[in-house]
Amino acid sequence: MTLPDGRDLGFTDGGREDGPVVVYLHGAPGSRLDVSSIQTASWDEGVRVVAPDRPGYGTSSPHPGRAMDHLTRDVAALAEHLGVERFAVIGLSSGGPYAVACAALLPDRVLGCGVVSGVTDMGWPSAWDDYDPNEIEMMRCASEADAAAWAAGHYGADGAGLLTDNSFEWSAPDTAFFSDPATGPAFFESCVDALRQGVAGYAQDVWVQGRPWPFAPGDVACPTVVLHGADDTLVPLRHAERTAAMIPGAALEIRPGHGHVSILTELPALARRLLATE
Repeated sequence: MTLPDGRDLGFTDGGREDGPVVVYLHGAPGSRLDVSSIQTASWDEGVRVVAPDRPGYGTSSPHPGRAMDHLTRDVAALAEHLGVERFAVIGLSSGGPYAVACAALLPDRVLGCGVVSGVTDMGWPSAWDDYDPNEIEMMRCASEADAAAWAAGHYGADGAGLLTDNSFEWSAPDTAFFSDPATGPAFFESCVDALRQGVAGYAQDVWVQGRPWPFAPGDVACPTVVLHGADDTLVPLRHAERTAAMIPGAALEIRPGHGHVSILTELPALARRLLATE
């Protein structure tokens, strides 16, 4: 679709056509294709899932100078485009803060909010402890342009080096997820598509993530679930604890046997729960 400011917004729209809607917000790097790593049939149990690409990822135009709260306008425009009045939001990893932003800034539209393996407000000093050192380097750059230059220098302008980086140790559940032919190839395809415009969209996304949240999580009034894998080796558990503490009435749930990405398989059940369709 074409947004009001002329940018393109890429998205997928699947599941039950006439079902209640959940908007899924991907991680970094990630794309609208994340949800294809979960068997499509699991979304056909009464839920329609809409997943947009953030600016600079996949098929969405770049949006230089954007802040985290700007994405809520894109989500609202997408809902208008689809004729959807109300919906739930779920954000994975770096998409978690965007889910909270939508819940806080679109209170008349968002029915429920899910934060899965989510990064918390990096304005909280303890959020930096034990966090991924490469993302810390990008978040601490003076500007998004500097972050893009850093990423291109380390991963290549096309971002190919990001997909072959072996400096990070995934948990056993995540390794199993990547090795499973029903989930791993589709998730890898989503990451490849995320970088079709090069590494700059990812670099901007990480740099924006490093800014203090420009919205108040205390304004979230809808039911909220903060879900985190007990074996997550990428985003520390304290991030989930902090986010849940900032949102009134939020439920914090730690899932044993899940890592950072394997918990994607919990999304269909979480969506039905947030939409009260179970």
